[in-house]
Amino acid sequence: MSYRSVATFPAFERTPRRFVEVKNVEIAKSIRMKSSTHNVSITVWCSRLPLIKRWLGVFIGVSLQALLAQRVRGENHADYKYEDYREESGRIHVRTHGVLAEFEVSPAVSVHGELVFDAISGATPTGGPAPTGSKRVPVATMDDERTAGNLQVPVKWGGRHTTTPQLAYSLEGDYESVGFSLNHTIDFNDKNTTLALGFAYTYDTIMPDFWFGDKEYKNSGDVLIGVTQLLGPKTILTANLTLGAANGYMNDPYKGVRFDDYPDPNTLFREKRPGYRDKQIGYLALTHFVTPLKGSAELVYRFYHDSYNVASHTMALTWYQKLGKHIVVAPTFRFVDQTAASFYGVRFAGDASLPSDDPFYVPIPKHYSADYRLSAMQTFTYGLSATWKIKDRVSLDFAYKRYDMVGKDNATAKDAYPNANVFSGGVRVWF
Repeated sequence: MSYRSVATFPAFERTPRRFVEVKNVEIAKSIRMKSSTHNVSITVWCSRLPLIKRWLGVFIGVSLQALLAQRVRGENHADYKYEDYREESGRIHVRTHGVLAEFEVSPAVSVHGELVFDAISGATPTGGPAPTGSKRVPVATMDDERTAGNLQVPVKWGGRHTTTPQLAYSLEGDYESVGFSLNHTIDFNDKNTTLALGFAYTYDTIMPDFWFGDKEYKNSGDVLIGVTQLLGPKTILTANLTLGAANGYMNDPYKGVRFDDYPDPNTLFREKRPGYRDKQIGYLALTHFVTPLKGSAELVYRFYHDSYNVASHTMALTWYQKLGKHIVVAPTFRFVDQTAASFYGVRFAGDASLPSDDPFYVPIPKHYSADYRLSAMQTFTYGLSATWKIKDRVSLDFAYKRYDMVGKDNATAKDAYPNANVFSGGVRVWF
């Protein structure tokens, strides 16, 4: 059982910045080009947010940071990473194994590939309200696996252009996603300015195992325009704008809604979301190297709005500190404040089973959902990561994150919101 949004832009999962103070134009170009190591557009290192089965799917996007992460020279490497995401109170538990390989075919062409396997189990809220006299919301258990992969081929041409086509595929027992993206960057101003343009498209098939009818489908598309500017020898500014739209089956097939006038209080009706959703995302990131401390600070702000009337503000701060010659540690904090969707509610009046001409019929909303992810809420993420280059061609990384979510509407049960611990570790080998 699963449900996720796959046309997304992972904005916060980063590897440590290069700790180089820019002392001349050539080094300035280098640090600007190495300022971020996002995977372009299609990323399978998922940011673990508590979604039913999560949107652990392949992220298809045109992340500006990814587009700007072209290396000055080839750095062939292979990576392995393991992540353990565990919500408290027996909720969702996800174990992820991932491998990545990147190699340079020629000075102008490189190939990047990733493969990920997820094992997902645990319990998730059904959407029903807490029973009378209880503070615990009803949950349903689930167990599934996901296999996903992606391939991208950046091609440099014309001295200042890089074009990157990408393909991605993800499959679970009840969800299939196929994605394509095309990204392009252009360097200006002696490579101190980079313009990024991108387009992404995904086609999803939803096939819950309890359905005996036709499959459902969803289409998503996103476009991005952005710029990264070297403001000085120690400061980089990134700004981008993303516009996206999705249509088709937008419901979560595993979430239900309680209508108070229906006789059986334990019966839930399938939620009904609008069949179309558009979104607008603004993103700003400022990175500054502090010479006396041999570290850099990264400040991020992200604004999100969609046609569900959901609006969110995200602020994140990460400090990358170099310890000696081989170790980098990075404490991080992220805060998100979100408003509720216009059709969200804990429960609804009326009886969805009655026809409109029934004498006891009470009008019900056109759209309705009790999915806590659409409620007004705040999330807090605290974390610490460390990277240790143990040999010239081998490095290890470890990270821990604490994830807390709280509601703001004084109506949704506190028990609906999960808290989670996330541990990860990995190794990279250059060749």
